Amino acid sequence: MDRIDNFYRKLRIFYKRLSGREKITIFLVSFLFFIVLLKAIHDVRTYRIIKKEELEKAFKFKKVIVLYRTIHRYSDIVPVNCSAVVPVTYTKVISLGRLPIPERKKKFIDMVLPSILIVNFYIKQNRDFVLYVKKKIEDGKYLLPNEEEKIKELMEKYKAETLNELLEKMNVNPVSIVLAQAAIESGWGTSRFFVEANNIFGVWTFNKKYASKIKASKSNVYLKAYPSLLDSVWDYYYSINMSWAYKKFRLVRLKTDDPLLLSNYLEKYSILRERYVEKIKIVIKTNHLTKYDNCRLSPAYIH
Repeated sequence: MDRIDNFYRKLRIFYKRLSGREKITIFLVSFLFFIVLLKAIHDVRTYRIIKKEELEKAFKFKKVIVLYRTIHRYSDIVPVNCSAVVPVTYTKVISLGRLPIPERKKKFIDMVLPSILIVNFYIKQNRDFVLYVKKKIEDGKYLLPNEEEKIKELMEKYKAETLNELLEKMNVNPVSIVLAQAAIESGWGTSRFFVEANNIFGVWTFNKKYASKIKASKSNVYLKAYPSLLDSVWDYYYSINMSWAYKKFRLVRLKTDDPLLLSNYLEKYSILRERYVEKIKIVIKTNHLTKYDNCRLSPAYIH
């Protein structure tokens, strides 16, 4: 008690020696500190209340358990069951050129379809999240820090200025279109691109860091190499969703998922232009690829 009394006595003496201006300054600083403290306490309490109320309603992200495999023989290719596709992707493939054409096409779809569905799953999930955030903002609701962080990450990745622009870019194609382009570009799993670089869509690059040993003649362009078929599909989608060449395609894609109609806007994917579009349509029709548009990943591998 003596120490406390002594402290207060010294404090009173110190305060009496202060000038009027110094006393006012100390009062204002103390007042401002008190206001800031109250604001901080309010923010913490508000955040805790919102967090507690919103956590149950918060968007729940799911993850696909991807199985990575190598192919040494045709029997290593996992057959697909459209209603419950096993999410397997391949880090090493072999040419399907020795197989009879009907079996070759079936094996090719077995190889590529799971990777397409995995990428579609994640893009659709992120798209649903953006729609969820957009609704929250429109309703004047508070965004949690992790929601703000995720939206910022997606906006930066897709170079989008608004949520509507993000929704335009971050979207999926009908599986039949992706399969058709994959079949055309890889020769149904027979091209060197496909076998040596896991390159499904015939993508080239100037960056040696991502290049395979295959180089275009009389050019510094190299074939792009990928660690797996899944990475090749991701890169295909990033090109479709970001390039100026497919702006019209993306806008039409917001209105329809008709693969034959959408194909009309992929002419810039190849120097063949309109002939390439016709090629896509023919491959879709003759191989009945639209039956794969409703295939789904097995729920057993989604958590």
